[in-house]
Amino acid sequence: MCAGVDLSVSQTYLRIAAAATILCPSPQANSGPPLATEDPGILDPGQWEIITAVTSTSNGGGDYLQVPVLDVSVGLIADFVQISVAYPYVNADPDDGDSEWDFGNLEVGVKWRFFNSETLQLAIAPVYAFGVTRSTAEKGIGEDTEVLVLPLAAEYQFGETWRLNASAAYAHVDDGGDEWGYSTALAYTLDDRWELLFELTGATDTDFDDDILDLRAGFDFSLIENVHLLFSAATGLREAEPEDELDYDIYLGLQFFF
Repeated sequence: MCAGVDLSVSQTYLRIAAAATILCPSPQANSGPPLATEDPGILDPGQWEIITAVTSTSNGGGDYLQVPVLDVSVGLIADFVQISVAYPYVNADPDDGDSEWDFGNLEVGVKWRFFNSETLQLAIAPVYAFGVTRSTAEKGIGEDTEVLVLPLAAEYQFGETWRLNASAAYAHVDDGGDEWGYSTALAYTLDDRWELLFELTGATDTDFDDDILDLRAGFDFSLIENVHLLFSAATGLREAEPEDELDYDIYLGLQFFF
């Protein structure tokens, strides 16, 4: 969920620009990267998860590359709480300007899972994104305003092969209009190494006038027990403005558990 794509402020955080938020707890991923849907899973106390990824995005405003997207999470309290930090290094190549490199928006999150059963999990996972400098934002890299995103995440397991994840989020934007975000994802387990992923995600303003909707598909492949290859690709289905149009967004990452 790192910034860098030249959309409206909170859409930058809510749509699938680069999946890098609070992550999943086990060697087989739930939602989270390479998807945008928040998942309610929690790391064990003292367990670390590190994801390093590359994203390439093209929309109505230009082309954007994040190399790398670095996301680090650690479990704090058994079955309840974990924290995370995400930080991207961004290349912005806008249609009306020069190509520039700089660091994007730093994000810090905490996740609290307040319900956990064999089939259903629920969690809240607030994320605070710090604004970049005005000069950095003028290059098309990140946003120069701060954003607090408040997601509610749910997961329901259908037997051994299908899982449904859903999340809804309210984004409070300093010096800007607040927005709602929503997403749902399906995961299909092929075997103990492969998982196929499908997702719809969107965002709208608080008046429900302007909204976006994206479609994404990908996979999670277990290279070895504690290392996963993550991939997804997305395109836009509905856009509020021509400059918001998402041509494609590609995510490729490695996930490590320690």
